[in-house]
Amino acid sequence: MSLRLLSWNVRGLNNPQKREVCKNLLKEWKCDIVCFQEMKLSSLNSVVVRSLWGSPFLDWVALDTVNTAGGVLLVWDKRVLEKVDSVVGRFSVNVLLKGVVDDFVWAGSGVYGPNDDNQRGALWEELTRMHSRWNTAWCVFGDFNIIRFPSERLGCETFSSAIFAFSDFIEANYLVDLPLEGASFTWFRDSGTNCMSRIDRTLESVDWVDHFGNVSQRVLPRVVSDHCPLLVVASSVSKGRSAFKFENMWLKEEGFVERVRQWWNGYCFSGSPSFILARKLKALKEDLKKWNKEEFGDLAFRKKCLLSDLLGLEAREDLLGLSQEGQTRIQIKGEIAHLASLEEISWRQKSRMLFVKEGDNNTCFFHRVANSHRRTNHIRGVEVDGVLYEDEEEVRSKVVHFYQNLYTESDT
Repeated sequence: MSLRLLSWNVRGLNNPQKREVCKNLLKEWKCDIVCFQEMKLSSLNSVVVRSLWGSPFLDWVALDTVNTAGGVLLVWDKRVLEKVDSVVGRFSVNVLLKGVVDDFVWAGSGVYGPNDDNQRGALWEELTRMHSRWNTAWCVFGDFNIIRFPSERLGCETFSSAIFAFSDFIEANYLVDLPLEGASFTWFRDSGTNCMSRIDRTLESVDWVDHFGNVSQRVLPRVVSDHCPLLVVASSVSKGRSAFKFENMWLKEEGFVERVRQWWNGYCFSGSPSFILARKLKALKEDLKKWNKEEFGDLAFRKKCLLSDLLGLEAREDLLGLSQEGQTRIQIKGEIAHLASLEEISWRQKSRMLFVKEGDNNTCFFHRVANSHRRTNHIRGVEVDGVLYEDEEEVRSKVVHFYQNLYTESDT
């Protein structure tokens, strides 16, 4: 299952020519769900929405503009997603969706945030209520009109209370802030002044990312707006049933060996020695898999949360002059160092360079070797007779056809 999601502040869709350009671009980008912000349309109906989408297979929900200002429109392909429930708030359009192919249920929230700091608290409360209402996988996207770090606005050097509140909302709802590929900023002032910032973004819950397994976010060219469209491509990696693998980094976790010993001694099976050994190994595998998922967790996500906590702590100290958080900072840094050590062991194991000793810190080398294995085993596209095929089914079909012909020719 794959999904292509687009978030785009188009700054006015009341112009028919602009809608025509948007429709043409959407066809090229092949989106399954699109969120428009700041349409500035005085009235919105099916005719206008179809003039944007260009296909009869659509459904939509909208937050109306106020005095031809603002507004959010969420449109999706009914052949890919179907609506289960929807709520239109003051700043957002929220839809509970279900995948037609895989029955995956998730909530999507399209946002157009306020410019007034005094109103941003109401936005975070509104979105948090939506999350609690459905309590499922969640993806939030749109123009938040607020940055998260000073580096996301040209010329900005200090944190503000509004920036802290944005990060607090992300952390409180356990959202993942995906890296932005292709650019550092998403909004550019078209006048002579040099102003740019990253106020557009997408945020995903961990279970939403885990469902697809391969999620990326990139900036598309600015064409009819001073905002760049954001394209999120989420696709599950097709693979067979993965074999169980013991992770060497588990041995570094405090209490792990004693836990395994208790599990092993607690198993009770009857039969021949070889049968008992096989059953105990199988039971141990299930306990290890459960422990890894529920307790050990994802190292990258754990480290990302700690780094975010550390950044927020240091920023607060710079802003408010706090000093009593020193012990907390030391503890967080220690946990980050421990997780980094575990990650290095994991990469070393994946790279299969067993001759390298554990004390070697050439992490980048291990990353390149492990990633090269993935790239070698994954075919992103094939070119046949000058035509490039990137769709997964088309790639599979062309590869099978090639080897079938090769086999036939060898027989003759």
